Amino acid sequence: MNITRRMLGVASVALLASSALIAPAHAENKKIGVMIYNVGVDPWMNVAVKSMEENAKKLGYDVTITDGHNDIAQMNSAIDQFVVQGYNAIIVAPADPDSLVGSVSKATEAKIPVISYSMGISKEANATSFVGSNEEHIGMLHAQEAIKELDGKGNVAIMTGQLGTAPQIGRAKGEHEALARAPGIKIVEEQANDWAPDKTVALIQDWLSKYPKGELNAVFAHGPELVAAAEYAKSQGRTEVKFFAVDYPEDARRAIKEGTLTATVSQSPALLSKLAVEAADKAIRGEKVEPQIIIDNTLVTKANVEQVPADY
Repeated sequence: MNITRRMLGVASVALLASSALIAPAHAENKKIGVMIYNVGVDPWMNVAVKSMEENAKKLGYDVTITDGHNDIAQMNSAIDQFVVQGYNAIIVAPADPDSLVGSVSKATEAKIPVISYSMGISKEANATSFVGSNEEHIGMLHAQEAIKELDGKGNVAIMTGQLGTAPQIGRAKGEHEALARAPGIKIVEEQANDWAPDKTVALIQDWLSKYPKGELNAVFAHGPELVAAAEYAKSQGRTEVKFFAVDYPEDARRAIKEGTLTATVSQSPALLSKLAVEAADKAIRGEKVEPQIIIDNTLVTKANVEQVPADY
């Protein structure tokens, strides 16, 4: 499975250099605040939240989870409340890199460590650490696999997740950089699906109608919701279209085994949550925390799917 590697990041990210900056939490008052931009009904994020709670409990912390409901004011208010209430550390999954810089900066100024989780935040926030994936690498992984599957030529459509989020920005950049090296491949569509299955199916219905057989060769998405689109295409007899996703739930594993989904990229929410809680705990105890903690991501195809268990 995934093996973590710790990478030194941008020098401007502040490290907690000594225990003088952060007083150790008292046993009776150990608490971590978690602000997720939108928990919603996303299975990946629900697994992440549950894992965060379980790992924090093992380390003796109470956890408060706040759902930002994609509302910038609510997200900032939640972080401000964690600061006012004296939480020992804060974990945030921001909607975009810039909208929470002010509230996160206030937390770090109050000597409360802030871990940016999965969704990157601007270096101006001076967060203690980012725990996540190399998003550009994720985009490159499945784009490179598509180039190989298509023998370097064909038309590709891209579903871009939620616009403005760090994963969308990074994955799109990785895809474009990889495809730029394959002049025989043309991007014919690029639209946001907000990681939503209903929007994903609506897009594939539109694209399959717009592009008859032979005119659309592959579809990328920035999340696992692409399984629904791949299954719809199969039901319409459009098995010539290849589908490349991100994240590795059980239904994606099944779809790869069946040949409906061509490939996906594994990004374990449970592993990321464990690392985020451990980073928060280290910072609370005054230990050094790397500014970036990046996991390895595995490309899963029919060739290795039997050896790689689903992430959730």
